Amino acid sequence: MILWIGCWRPGVFFGGTFDEMAWPLKVYATLCAVGLASLVLNSLWRRVRPAPVSIVRHERRIIDLGEEWRQRIGDLPIGSGRHQSLARLSFNQAFQIDISTRTVHIPHLSEVWDGFTIVQWTDLHLTGTVDRTWFQRVAELTAECDPDLLVCTGDLIDEMSLVSWLPDILGPMHAPVGRLFILGNHDWHQQPERIRDVMVNEAGWTDVASRTVACKADGRQVLVAGNETPWLGDEPEMPETPAPGTDSLRLALSHTPDNFPWAIRQDADLMFAGHNHGGQVCLPLIGPVYSPSRHGVRFASGAFARDGTTMLVSRGLSGRHPLRVLCRPELVRVILKTGASHETMA
Repeated sequence: MILWIGCWRPGVFFGGTFDEMAWPLKVYATLCAVGLASLVLNSLWRRVRPAPVSIVRHERRIIDLGEEWRQRIGDLPIGSGRHQSLARLSFNQAFQIDISTRTVHIPHLSEVWDGFTIVQWTDLHLTGTVDRTWFQRVAELTAECDPDLLVCTGDLIDEMSLVSWLPDILGPMHAPVGRLFILGNHDWHQQPERIRDVMVNEAGWTDVASRTVACKADGRQVLVAGNETPWLGDEPEMPETPAPGTDSLRLALSHTPDNFPWAIRQDADLMFAGHNHGGQVCLPLIGPVYSPSRHGVRFASGAFARDGTTMLVSRGLSGRHPLRVLCRPELVRVILKTGASHETMA
């Protein structure tokens, strides 16, 4: 747009004036200017906004699994799928995993919940380009996180012939309280019922789409509601908030963070989402410039809180196009902290 206006019509770089522009071009230029201003303001906001007060600690562990493979076999874990050239770009971070651990304070829970650990998988986007062994290595790292509960928030399959990978990748994973999943929009474009069948009957996970499931362990109860809208199913209703003193953790799973208002209406303590991939390709200083959300890049990734509900948006593990720039794949780990007061830690 700058080159058009500056060098051709009206050529403001060479003596032309904006008054000479045709009115459709003036409208378009105005929209571009508004978009640019919005991008700058949003980028500044993302950098200066404080973390939600419920997040009392945030630690990151970055592991270059691509380098592990190079040292072991002399190559990256790339299969026979499409877009192999993207996966091999030298600046691509698609094989660097960010294990992001957040300690989340939930004051109404009793001390028996202290240290309860949840790990989220999302956005596997199995295409065959990123090899199955890479996901199996991430599963090994998940086991090292020692989760009490595992959740998966959709977009498992982009190539339906690879549905057979799911039992090999997700089946061996263990969590004593449960392993629960929903599907996403890419699964909707494939064969969602077949994917569900494999996840439940071959991988051993529990489908919570459009319903609320109660998981119990050691006298504790975890209520988990799964929302696959706007693509599949309905918005489930969670039971009314329990009386004070009742030890019940309320979790909401949604593929898109756009369903945050639904989780708030359900009085969920935590909501897990993905879908936006953190923008997948981010610019220096500016950050993400696009995500498939009606909120733009506002919920591209990170932690957000409103009305007692904390939402964690993962950047996901992969993508249909295996390209990551300043936006590593992410494995989200949550550790609960309870009690009426807490000390905020960096």
